[in-house]
Amino acid sequence: MISRSGPFRIAAMGVIATLLAACTGPTKTGLEVRKAAHDRFNRVGSAVAMDQANQALHAGQFKDALTHIDRAVTAFPDDAKARLLRGRIVLEMGRLELAMTEFKNSSTLDPSCDECHYYEGVIYQRWGRDDEALRAYEAALTLVPNNTHYLLAQAETLVALGRIGEANQLIEDSECHFEFNSALAHLRAEIAMAEDDMPRALRNLELAVTLASDPTVYQEDLAHAAFRAGEWDRCLNALDAIPERVRDRDDLSRARARCLAMTGRQLEARDALLEQEKRAIARGESTSTEHDVALGYIASMIGDWPRVDLCARRLIGRSPLLADGFVMKGMVAESQGDLTTAIQFFRKATELDPARRMSRNLLARAEALDLASGGTLAGIAVR
Repeated sequence: MISRSGPFRIAAMGVIATLLAACTGPTKTGLEVRKAAHDRFNRVGSAVAMDQANQALHAGQFKDALTHIDRAVTAFPDDAKARLLRGRIVLEMGRLELAMTEFKNSSTLDPSCDECHYYEGVIYQRWGRDDEALRAYEAALTLVPNNTHYLLAQAETLVALGRIGEANQLIEDSECHFEFNSALAHLRAEIAMAEDDMPRALRNLELAVTLASDPTVYQEDLAHAAFRAGEWDRCLNALDAIPERVRDRDDLSRARARCLAMTGRQLEARDALLEQEKRAIARGESTSTEHDVALGYIASMIGDWPRVDLCARRLIGRSPLLADGFVMKGMVAESQGDLTTAIQFFRKATELDPARRMSRNLLARAEALDLASGGTLAGIAVR
């Protein structure tokens, strides 16, 4: 009987050797599969890191955001979106040079990146380089012509550069995209005010208030524009629409008092300013120059001369180079029939502010009254 164990053993050993030889290293296909799997793993990790960075950015946790985005950039240094997000993070941290580098990196990696150009414009404006900012905003708007932020940024930069006509043209050319946009209506109002066209400014501000989801943001501008235009009732309506916590602010309270005075409600205006003064004193604060100017003139409209005199004394003591205190002292003296003293104060006010028509008119009137009553037009300077 012939034994087969020898040949079988040799054959089995050959098969095993072949299998072992095959296991000494991965094949080319195996390497590619491994690399693809590794890339997928890294991309998932990068996406998670970018999401975490974005959340931290919006939460104002900039250091954490930078830590997360750095993981993504390290894994994929040529990822334009990661570079863009890193730029936004370091921009919020005030690191403008690094942010600019990241935005330029991102736009190089992805020439269609509109946000990169927009943020470059933001940085150029912070550096005071408006011409370069304008070119960056133009590039962003060219890539996405219906983006409101890009249009507003470009138009506002043109306004800042004094190129009002170009800003107007830009808006007209883009009107089909933004016809019912509150921010654009507000920008049209700003342009109108720059051109001193207050009726058009008011119309656009009222449109912005109508279109805005939160009109409060534009009500204050509407009030200021109406005040500047001498539209006292419109100013009061705009101020009344502002939430009380904002409306009680000192500058808005003064504006409201002036509007009341100009609509024949001088007593109400004076009392409103006195209430404001009481609140300031309760907070341990002194009255401001602006407050005393407003209160003094409004008090003069109702003949409250003791109040006018008090405001005048406070103004002269605090701001001796301001004409208003001397104007008020002259008004008080004239109300008492002391034309000689009134003329002295009005002359001092005119010396301090020669272009002020009110001071010159009051002086001319007091001098005419003094002459008519046989006075001597005393020329003694007020010290």
